[in-house]
Amino acid sequence: MARVGAVCVSKERKTRKTEQNSVMLIENYGIDGDAHAGAESRQLSILSEMSLSKMEMEGISTSPGCCGENIDIAGDIELHTLIPGVKLKLGKSAVVVITEIGKDNSDGHADNVIRNNIFPREGVFAEVRTGGEVKPDDQVEILRDTGFTAGVLTVSDSASRGVYSDESGPALIELLLGKGFLPARYAVVPDEVPEITEKLRSWCDDGSLDVLFTAGGTGFSERDVTPEATGMVCEREVPGIPEMIRQKSAVTVESAWLSRARAGIRKRTLVINLPGSRKASVECAGFALPLLDHALKILRGDIEHCAVQGTDQTSSTNLT
Repeated sequence: MARVGAVCVSKERKTRKTEQNSVMLIENYGIDGDAHAGAESRQLSILSEMSLSKMEMEGISTSPGCCGENIDIAGDIELHTLIPGVKLKLGKSAVVVITEIGKDNSDGHADNVIRNNIFPREGVFAEVRTGGEVKPDDQVEILRDTGFTAGVLTVSDSASRGVYSDESGPALIELLLGKGFLPARYAVVPDEVPEITEKLRSWCDDGSLDVLFTAGGTGFSERDVTPEATGMVCEREVPGIPEMIRQKSAVTVESAWLSRARAGIRKRTLVINLPGSRKASVECAGFALPLLDHALKILRGDIEHCAVQGTDQTSSTNLT
């Protein structure tokens, strides 16, 4: 469970912030008394303690507000993989919407605040949508206004190294938005089992996602390990979804039968492997999406069982 680790303010910009017992968030403004408050997209700044721990591992001593952030979030939550537009509830009433991930540090001013400042890479800026008091130990919750939340994890050595820009991930996000899903997480990792499983576990376990699509690493290459990583993380297999995708894809591309993609469930998140190319990943996701409304409602506990389509709703057959 994520919670507020610390709340901080400063009277001047580009400085470390000072820890407070509590702060007051003001709608469309920011934190009362903080130099960054105002009618702009960077009304307040947030950093996870997971990010601060990376600095500690490099021998850099950290403290609340040391990177210039207003709010530190404790718990296993990756803030920097959230997508702008995601809303966080802080404490009893305050709601903020993420506007930016990271910041430009070309002039080096972030490192003037603290050496090797991680905020330019993993910090989050937000606007205040609903005001309220926020203090340490307050609960932090990712809000779902309507529909289902989705994550996209691109698995590619080349894209993770910056050899080329990832095209599949952004295309899948665009598809999901068009189908009424709320894309909540996105990241690119290399074809390494530890890095894939770390992301899958983290994103499933923090309760932020209803469905998680991976793109890439499902073929015969020695580096294609996404299915193996998925199998290590998921608690229950869902073989029908990849089987259906292979069958539909093979109508036009016979080599689809060579896909080793898997699908499974971890906690209340459905994980589905997709191929790596932009065209194939979007097409295969499109095959799966019509099934998800009913499936995800069952996972979330909105309904209790699968009903046979076309039967009297007063008597349904449990297919699970």
